[in-house]
Amino acid sequence: MSKAEAARRAAILEALGRKRREVEETPLPANLGALLDRAVERYRDRVCWLSIEDGESLTFGAFGEQVARCAAALRRLGVARGTQVGVMLPSVPAVAITWMALARLGAVMIPINTRYTQRELDHVLTGGRAELLVIDAAHRDLLEREGEAFPLPLGRVVVHGAAVSGTAGEWHQLVSASEPLAENPQVDLDEVMTLQFTSGSTGAPKACVLPHRYWLVLALTRLHQGPPIGRLLHDMPFHYMGGQWRFLMALWGGITACVAPRPSLTRMLDRLLAHRIEFCSVTPALAKQPLAPRRGDLSLAWAGTMAMPKHLCADVEERLGGAPVREMYGTTETGAAVAMPYEVDWMEGSCGLAVPFRDLKLVDAEGNEVRDGTPGELWIAGPGVMQGYFANEEATRAAFCGAWFRSGDLFVRDRDGFMTMLGRIKDVIRRSGENISASEVESVLMSLPQVEEAAAVGVPDDLRGEEVMACLKLAPGVAPADLPAETVVDWCRKQLAPFKVPRYVAYLPELPKTPSGKIAKKAVLPALAANGIETWDAAAPSLSALT
Repeated sequence: MSKAEAARRAAILEALGRKRREVEETPLPANLGALLDRAVERYRDRVCWLSIEDGESLTFGAFGEQVARCAAALRRLGVARGTQVGVMLPSVPAVAITWMALARLGAVMIPINTRYTQRELDHVLTGGRAELLVIDAAHRDLLEREGEAFPLPLGRVVVHGAAVSGTAGEWHQLVSASEPLAENPQVDLDEVMTLQFTSGSTGAPKACVLPHRYWLVLALTRLHQGPPIGRLLHDMPFHYMGGQWRFLMALWGGITACVAPRPSLTRMLDRLLAHRIEFCSVTPALAKQPLAPRRGDLSLAWAGTMAMPKHLCADVEERLGGAPVREMYGTTETGAAVAMPYEVDWMEGSCGLAVPFRDLKLVDAEGNEVRDGTPGELWIAGPGVMQGYFANEEATRAAFCGAWFRSGDLFVRDRDGFMTMLGRIKDVIRRSGENISASEVESVLMSLPQVEEAAAVGVPDDLRGEEVMACLKLAPGVAPADLPAETVVDWCRKQLAPFKVPRYVAYLPELPKTPSGKIAKKAVLPALAANGIETWDAAAPSLSALT
């Protein structure tokens, strides 16, 4: 490295240190409702929400008025400070309006994945102790059951998009009939805003208790990772933290959120061009898309990503017309923790530096800090980190050491503070950005009477990061022909959201074990290869050796 280049990098790092301090000194609004008030005051006539499929739009001023009406409607239904409300809505204005209305009332939102099955929905409503549910009419089949009670009385359900007999009413009708709520309780920054269910390594999803401060810090951090922008592509559903911070980032910066129902690789270029998008998030799968001549017409200032393999970054940037792609690492429990600053162009493959408001350390198995260059588990602390797992003191104690959250992820840090992820300690499979609890998949597999033991493991995949494989030891006297792979996958489809369903199925006479008798997950794939065991692939139903 030349002296001039070394001096350039040192100057950038020094400037980034000053920028971090400036961000941390930024006064936070009193709560999310106050953030909305500030956005309405500053950007009233600017477009806040644009649905890119049907063209529906709302200015910041119109959005704020709808929030005030929705808050009044919810209050009439008994929603007050601390009321826990499930929200199972697609990416339509109502989902953001309901969220901000709950924030105004000091109520708690429980975002619910719109792809959840009946079993998963019931788990979230029961585990989150929901007192009201706002649900889209597309999911009315989850309400109308024969011989089985719904977790809530139908009178405590608001349906968006259609009138359903016995429910509390249709969302649009309730909101339009309400006068804007003028007064709101004084909600504190550290009051609970969200019970965000996340898949961990210990079974069914747990609910992270996230305060208003969490969301304000996360959105502010993301806003300052890159240069100023005016339009962002919001293609992540609102039940994910990614969908939520994108919208809050728009409120912070007066940015127009161009909202799509879901990500689409095939339609991404058209979306970016048609709406003059300046920021979007991308996945490694974009590197596999053909180069488009129109990419030179893009307006992108930068793009964000997570877990982008180093060898794919240049290909992705080329498909974005040269826009820089920058990494971010975080967890549902902590929000953003590490991010590659826009200004840094020499650390490809690293997740970046500690973000504002977050302290990091790497520790060994005994909890002792390790030196730079030595791998260690990442521990995270700072204002707004989750307050714990809801109604689960045991899991909360296991996740924290004092104020430090144990991420379960292995990193190495260089002398300048750049963090590079090496792998995961937790038993979690990450498919297309989704965290999948292996033990949750295993519990569904074990509910098949023909299965004696089950292991769900992640199989590397160029497009999705990992795919889910179900490795089964069948009960005595049961042959694979008695439980075909198609039957296993169909069973999982009935119990799990689509992204959790195994793609691969393999049958083993024995699953490898640790000395203590536990299934040795890391030894499962090598055992398949060593024994030449064939694997069934749901994407191209056949048996073959996994490569």
